[in-house]
Order: sequence, then structure tokens, then C-alpha cells
Amino acid sequence: MEILFQTQTIQYLAEKRYDDLHQEQTGEIAVPETLPALGRVVDCFGTVLVRDRTVDSAGGSVTVTGGIQTGVLYVPEGEEGLERLELWLPFTVTKKVQAPPETVLHYWGWLRSLDARFVNDRKLLIRADLASELTLLSPAELELQRVERCPRGLICRTETYPMRLPLCAAEKEVRIADEVLMPEGGPGVDRLLKAQCFVELGARRVLGERAVFEGALRLRVLGLTEAGETVTWSGAVPFSQYAELDRAMAEEANLAIQPILNHVEIDTDGQPDSLRLLVNVSFTAQMVLWGEVPVTLTQDAYYLEGAFEPVWQSVELSPCLDSLETERSESLELPEEAAELLDWTLFQDRLSAGAGEDSARGSLGVKLLYRDSGGALQSRLLRRELRVERRAERSADWRCALSPGAEPRQQGRSLILPLTLRERYCQTGALRNLCGGTLSPGPRPEGPSLIVRSVSGDLWEIARDNGSTVRAIRSANELEEACLARERLLLIPTGRGVNTLEEVAE
Repeated sequence: MEILFQTQTIQYLAEKRYDDLHQEQTGEIAVPETLPALGRVVDCFGTVLVRDRTVDSAGGSVTVTGGIQTGVLYVPEGEEGLERLELWLPFTVTKKVQAPPETVLHYWGWLRSLDARFVNDRKLLIRADLASELTLLSPAELELQRVERCPRGLICRTETYPMRLPLCAAEKEVRIADEVLMPEGGPGVDRLLKAQCFVELGARRVLGERAVFEGALRLRVLGLTEAGETVTWSGAVPFSQYAELDRAMAEEANLAIQPILNHVEIDTDGQPDSLRLLVNVSFTAQMVLWGEVPVTLTQDAYYLEGAFEPVWQSVELSPCLDSLETERSESLELPEEAAELLDWTLFQDRLSAGAGEDSARGSLGVKLLYRDSGGALQSRLLRRELRVERRAERSADWRCALSPGAEPRQQGRSLILPLTLRERYCQTGALRNLCGGTLSPGPRPEGPSLIVRSVSGDLWEIARDNGSTVRAIRSANELEEACLARERLLLIPTGRGVNTLEEVAE
């Protein structure tokens, strides 16, 4: 007697994540002879730009190269006004890891801090703390044995689970080259001091072999008029894009997108007090599509007709149990001396949770640029400790990340920072599946065909431990439930009291 199996093949993307990567980048800025000497630094800001991502399968490493586009605003020594300096800080992030061929490398980098320190009145030292997250997505295949037909007397516990797995990865290079008009009648910008942008994603969906997504490029600029007055403005450039996929996906597939900036160039058109901004920005939308795959597993079995020596297969999968995206906000009190808020720059630590903890902790830093009551430019770094509570059972693997949401806004003496919280809960641990076994038929045990026992718990385990079947116990006791919440007396058919043929047919 043998068990007949059918092979089911699952093709998916095996995911490996490395998120504890930090490095310090430093560089010096020399003040050109055409600009006055340094007096006081009032702002330091930067944008992480990615140039290249490389997977070296033969050498066993992955590498990301790029740079931090930094800027410094300073008040000249003994003078009024505001000057700007720029510095490109190149970086390389490398991880020694075995990556199979066709592995896709996704990257996310952000600044934990950025500051400028005096070397002398003609030179500054720039120091940036760069945090990085690397995600490797490699094609993987798992073959599972599914019981097609059971011999008489072999009772199998088989379940089909709709597992949500990463099935497809794609990328789309998006370039936005546009002219953006500031409001008519408002102050124009004669000289641009600071320009920041980030990608805000909106609706997304899957249409067969295409991933479609929408969003906006958020802009915020700080400049000077021809008369030397400060000007602030924020706006957005909407976009709608699609990316070709290498396989057709169901419309219910979950589309996760992580954008990385590749190039940022924002300036005026060169006219006095211009209302026109020339925007040239490119970014890469890194996409992963998660879909449901029905996986049939036989996780337990026993034999009523004799001895059974099963062979089990360990199934190593980490399906996504839930994916959540919620909006939250943090409020920061402005300094008492701040009379006019001009601009802000966000820095953040990654949220992290210790082993067995039900909450993740991190911090959010905001560097404010403002004028005090005397009209002088000032800056201050404010820090806020963050905490996020786990919302699913502890046995699941929990990942969470906070990123900027909508445009921050001033409300009275507070700065409201909208944030987007992304959480993912994945199953941890291996599952087992019956993939073979040896049946040794023997005589059916003699004895009573019915026994009475006080039991509770899973009917499957009760049936297995007593040489019966779930169907026979339900029939003898007129039960509907699969699990008894409290102890009770049951009639349990055993030996010749079990109708094996009917149980197998079910």
C-alpha cells in the first residue's frame, strides 16, 4: 500500500533585509573668494541621491553608490544677509552577502543627522549620519508534495492556506522636467537659497501585466527677493505612471513602492523676482507585488489499520499576514523666541524593537529655521522620541517604518508633522508537510467499539489519540464545532466502531 502524491510548485521571491546599516560621511567646504567670510551658520540640509545599485553574485556582495547633496546657509561675519554653500558628499554602501543570479536590490537611505562645524572663517566641516536599508529579492521555487489519494485507514489533516508572498518585482524610472509657477501677485524669488523635495505616493493598482501608480512631487523652497526679503513657498507637481511586469498579477495584488531620488535640480529662470521655478527631478519607483498563493499542506496523519512511519518536509516560507498603512502626526512646540518660521528639515532614526518587545522606538529630529523677535535668523534642532505599539500577536515578525506624510503646517505655536506609518506582520517559523511514509497494516485492535471519556480541546487530536476519526466522533455526539472550549463527556467510536471508508471519502 502506498500514498499517492501530487507535486505543487510555488514560485516566489525570497526576501532578505539588512536594516542596521549606518555610516558617517564627512567633507569640507571652502568659502569661495567671491563670498564674504563665515560669520554664523544658520542652516544645514541635504538630500540622499542614489546613482547605482549593483549585485555581484560571483563576488558575493551588493553595493549602492550615490551622494548626499548638501547645502549650508550662513550669515557673513560682521554683515547682514544670507549666503549659500554647496557640497557633494559621495557614499558607498557595501554588504558581503551571497546573492543568487537575477537578485533584485532595493535601497532606502535617509539622514539621521547633518551638521556643519567651523574649521576657520573660510572653511566648514560637514558631517552626515547616513542610515541605509538593503532588501534583496531573489527568485525562489519550492516543491511541495500534496496527498492526492489516501489508502484505506490513513487519516490526514490537510489544510489549504492562502499565503501572501512577494511574487514580482519591478522598477520604473520617473523623470519630472517642468516649469512650476508660483502664485501671481505674490513675491518672486531673485535668488534661491534652499529647495527640498520628496515623492508622495497616492493611488496604486495592478492591471494584468502593468502596475499603475499616482502621486505628487512635493516642493518647498526658500529664497530672497531682489530687495533681500525672505520668500517661502510650497507646492506639488502631480504625476501618473505605469510599469511593465514580467508576469500577470491579480487585481487584488498588494503593490508596495519605495521611491529613491536619483537627481534633484530646482532653480529660478534667472529673471529678477521670478515666479517661475525650473524643476528637473528623477526618481526610481522600486516596486514589490504581493499576491495570495494557495498552499496545501498535510500537517498531521495517523493510520487506523496498523503502524505508520511518516516522512515530513519542512516548509520554509514567511507569508505576510497583514500589511497596514496608517496616518499619524506629531506636534512640536516652537521656540519661544521664534517670531517667524521660515523652513524646517526632518531627520529620523529608524523604529526598532528588541526581541520579544511589543513596541518599537525611534526618534524624529526637526531643524527649524526662523527669525527671532529682533529679526535675526536663528536655527534650532528639536528632538521627539517616537513609540509605536504592535497590533498583532507576538509570534509574528513585525516590521514598521515611519516616513513623512503630507506637508507640515504651523498651528499657533506648534508645528504639526504628518507621518505615514507602514507595518508588516509576517509568519515566523517553519511548517511541516507530509511528503512520504511507510504503512504497515496489522490487525484492527479488539475491544469496545465505543468508549466514554471526559475530554476537551481539538477534535482532531482527540480522534488521533484514541484511534478514531473526527467524523465518527461528531456523528456519535451530534457535534458541529471542531474544538471543545471546555471539558465534557464524549462517546468515542474505536476499533471496529469507526467507518473508515466513509471517513476517507470525506
